[in-house]
Amino acid sequence: MNKRLLRRTVLAAAISTASSGSMAAGFYLQETSASGLGRAFAAENTIGDNAAILARNPAGSALFDSYTISGGVTYVNPEIDAEGDVTYITPLGNTTFSSSDDDYATSAWVPNAYLAAPINDSWSYGLAMYTDYGLETDFSNNFLVSSIANKTELLTVNVAPSIAYDFNDQFSIGLAANFLYADATLKTTIPNDFPLDSALGTDLAGSTILNLEGDDWDVSWTLGALWNISERTRFGISYHAELDPELEGDVNSDLLPSAVVPTLPPFDDAKGKLTLDLPDTLELGFHHRFNENWGLALGAMWTDWDDFERLEANIPSARLGVNPEPFNPLHIKEENFESGWRYSIGGEYYPCEEVTWRIGYAYDEGAARDGLNPTDETANALGLPITWRTLSIPDTDRQWITFGGTYEFNNQLSVDGGFAYLWGDDETIQEFTDIPVPTYFDGGTTNIEAWLASVSLNYEF
Repeated sequence: MNKRLLRRTVLAAAISTASSGSMAAGFYLQETSASGLGRAFAAENTIGDNAAILARNPAGSALFDSYTISGGVTYVNPEIDAEGDVTYITPLGNTTFSSSDDDYATSAWVPNAYLAAPINDSWSYGLAMYTDYGLETDFSNNFLVSSIANKTELLTVNVAPSIAYDFNDQFSIGLAANFLYADATLKTTIPNDFPLDSALGTDLAGSTILNLEGDDWDVSWTLGALWNISERTRFGISYHAELDPELEGDVNSDLLPSAVVPTLPPFDDAKGKLTLDLPDTLELGFHHRFNENWGLALGAMWTDWDDFERLEANIPSARLGVNPEPFNPLHIKEENFESGWRYSIGGEYYPCEEVTWRIGYAYDEGAARDGLNPTDETANALGLPITWRTLSIPDTDRQWITFGGTYEFNNQLSVDGGFAYLWGDDETIQEFTDIPVPTYFDGGTTNIEAWLASVSLNYEF
């Protein structure tokens, strides 16, 4: 491979593969409470059996007559496997290898904490600390398409103070400010066992294509309402406005931008910026207690992923003085996510005053769009079909089955527990990149599932 072609393909690969990790920032996390997990988060913005309702509906603080705190943690253990054929397209001909990676979605602990407090008979306030979005995928460095997908990590923390007003114990409204902190890492590399170094006369194995690390704070708002239709029936509605943190941090590479302009050194802690368009959500909840022993919860949540259209980054230090300027902005990828709904139903059984049992089911529509991506001109010219769905975001429709319960030690202290199993169908994934040579992955996921376990404590003063 001549140097001119190598420079061009390195730049193309950086543009096309950086999006894989950034797309992972779109994953919405439901895990805001242990009690909610037990009923598949059905009517989580409505029931208010503890202060965790504040993560979903700021009007929830109006349900409490005394200071109430809740805190807990959810352990998420996902397992995602992928395999397929990797084809390298070179002037010497096409070479195909089989490659796979198992359990590349990393386990995580998701904490939460809440405070609900009355001010007087009408006014109350709350404070919620939880996470909205998060994901980590970490592929093996020997995975033959690590230039497409290697390491992606997003951590967010949302701090939400809120205020609520209660109209005659029948209707309440609430408003919260959301202070979101986001920290992200995206890394793509050439495989450690790059099989074509000898044939092409290169020494690219293990090289970092792009390593982005950045963080930022952003501010948004939530508006919610609760309607106590009767003593046994309640309806809730809440809207979370969108967020768009502009991640600022460091960019490092063994290949860029020197692969484009040889007189420039590779990125070494260069400053970069990337804006994430995180979606707004609308949640509806309905809860009815039939009698002293049984209750029903219904929920629906709409997530506006349509705003997540593309990713663009800026690296001001890499101004090359050419038109078009390849790094300002650096067009990463057309994402073309689609909005979707999550539907959930939960049942509750109250055998005695101290114990509550829960069971739930949910159907969660994925954000990754089905079908083929027509925007990759190089892949189209080679006659290679490319899917919107990627290895780093093997998103699919998911189903949840959940179980949980609460035990009240006394009128002040209680403990919640919840368990869940979720799974999705295997999906076809086809991706293309130009580094170190045109590389095509044709395969998909062979397993998508996760186990969740959660526990929390609640105390009323």
